[in-house]
Amino acid sequence: MDKKALLDSLKTDLDASEQMRSNHEAKRQQWANEHDGKPYGNEEDGKSKIISRDIKKQSEWLHASLIAPFVSSTDIIKASPVTWEDKTAAKQNEIVLNTQFCRQFNRYNFMTKAVKVLDREGTVVVKTGWDYEYEDEEIEIEAIGIDEDGYEFITKETMTITKTTKSQPTAIVCRNEDIFIDPTCQDDIDNCQFVIHRYETDISTLKSDGRYKNLDKINVNLDSDSDATYSTEDTTRFRFEDDPRKKLLVYEYWGNYDVNEDGIAEPIICTWIDDTIIRLQSNPYPDKKPPFIITAFNSIPFQLFGESNAEILSDMQKVKTAILRGIIDNMAQSNNAQKGVRKGALDSRNLKLYKKKQNFEFNGSPNDFWDGSYNQIPGSAFDVLAMMDNNIESVTGVKSFSSGLNAGSLGNTATGARGTLDATSTRKLNLVRNIAENLIKPLLRKWMAYNSKFLGEEEIVRLTNDEFVEIKRDDLSGKIDIDIQVSTAEDNAAKSQELAFMLQTLGPSAEPHERRMIQAEIATLRGMPDLANSLLTYKPDPEVVKQQQAEHQIEMDRRRLENKKLEAEINGLYKSAIEDEADSAEKYSQAKHKIAQTKKLEAEISLIESKKDMQDLDFIKTDEQVNHQEALELKEADRISALDQMAFQINFGSKDEQIGVPSLA
Repeated sequence: MDKKALLDSLKTDLDASEQMRSNHEAKRQQWANEHDGKPYGNEEDGKSKIISRDIKKQSEWLHASLIAPFVSSTDIIKASPVTWEDKTAAKQNEIVLNTQFCRQFNRYNFMTKAVKVLDREGTVVVKTGWDYEYEDEEIEIEAIGIDEDGYEFITKETMTITKTTKSQPTAIVCRNEDIFIDPTCQDDIDNCQFVIHRYETDISTLKSDGRYKNLDKINVNLDSDSDATYSTEDTTRFRFEDDPRKKLLVYEYWGNYDVNEDGIAEPIICTWIDDTIIRLQSNPYPDKKPPFIITAFNSIPFQLFGESNAEILSDMQKVKTAILRGIIDNMAQSNNAQKGVRKGALDSRNLKLYKKKQNFEFNGSPNDFWDGSYNQIPGSAFDVLAMMDNNIESVTGVKSFSSGLNAGSLGNTATGARGTLDATSTRKLNLVRNIAENLIKPLLRKWMAYNSKFLGEEEIVRLTNDEFVEIKRDDLSGKIDIDIQVSTAEDNAAKSQELAFMLQTLGPSAEPHERRMIQAEIATLRGMPDLANSLLTYKPDPEVVKQQQAEHQIEMDRRRLENKKLEAEINGLYKSAIEDEADSAEKYSQAKHKIAQTKKLEAEISLIESKKDMQDLDFIKTDEQVNHQEALELKEADRISALDQMAFQINFGSKDEQIGVPSLA
């Protein structure tokens, strides 16, 4: 094909992309300047030029909580199969990806740089690839030869073999100003027809790589102001004098182009310096897509690049900057530390002593001396500063370490505190999920695709428990659903507290295996994977188990004997209780019988005493002639009754004669 026409076409795509992104590039540069605290350009000579670094402070407080979920554990990747047939492949991929990302890859530096660029500039671009290194090694082998007499003999020969020293995926964070993207893809990188990456390198590196051609046609002595030798990466404009180390500006095109002139665009990679193509081939990656991942901090619909925190904090930082400058200018223009004395209060000699801060004599009163001080700052200035701090924290959801957004600023204390914590946790969790879903998972999926093609036939992966697992390349091509376990510190603390409460609720009655499972989960949430693994894989010593079983059997026998003894004691007590009850019944009957006898005896005694009393009474009557007197009185009463009857008959007649006689009454 006509390579000149190809290069002209690719440069046309580069120019179109550069014009399209000019507006975003201006915003990105403004966000970066405000984040770095660079001057706004309206500073006056002789006035304060301080910049309130609120955007950077919010970013620094936020970064640690965003990075921690991805670097705190040694196994953050969980691969689950889509179908039952992919179960083995999922397990193999999980082992490989955890080893590559958590052990072979410098994930802390990568995550730190990615999060800082994402927050500072609103977008981060990551370029994936494969790092392959090998070296030749000479070894001696034994060979069998035959001499002229037909006898065999053993000789040693030297053989050169190629040994692989490194074979693993890579990921680097690119500078946003060096990335040029298809302007028609809107907000979907999969629809992107091309991505151009600009970077600096040198002839020595290109020759060592082995993939580049036409290097002898490159002019390394270009003008220092030429676009082919200058990039925004170089802020010092430093240049090496020797040709192998002189920096050159390289453009690397990843995209689709009809190189066969059959009307179908094919995935290619084309690299050029100035007007020289040094690499042109088909896309070597199995997914046939540009090896770039683009993640937005705050996504904008239908745009691939996102917004930074500086976009919403810019106005508040400007307000605080203006107030701080006013306060400093006010204090700078005051008469602080100046001293004055009324004329005539000191003569020349005492004036010299006064200036030397020595003892002096003065005429007049102490009011003749004046000390300068700072001007009083209005309280409204500090109120506005506090209001800006609250607004900044309310917008970002990031709580400062000293003051600012708190429960009181939101009204009710309990409700405000809960609202503050919920807002902060929700904001952080949303950012962590954004990074996990739009950066780490796409990165791991690309690595998984690269593994299926570039890994050796037998890759040995060392696990944390010192075991070795053979990874078959054919097992890495399954359709796997990657799950990344990420969460904020607040979520982990809440989960660990719930599990601790569950463990406390179960108490000692729970099975040991259940307790170890919960304890291992708590250790994982607390960032102690070694302890969690030890708890899950713990197996007691068989001798200890036998000893514990023997002790348990002895304890059971002892308890059984104690139970039998207790049962016998209970039976004895029950029998004694029955006997005591029978004795009590018998004694009760005897008591009743004795009571009856006592009552009968008492009745007989009472009868005898009654008879005796009657005899005593008769004796007394006889002795005192009571009976004779009573007989006389009875006779007298009879005589009187007879006399009365006779008198009545005389006066009224007999009873028969009284019939019909009216009553005298």
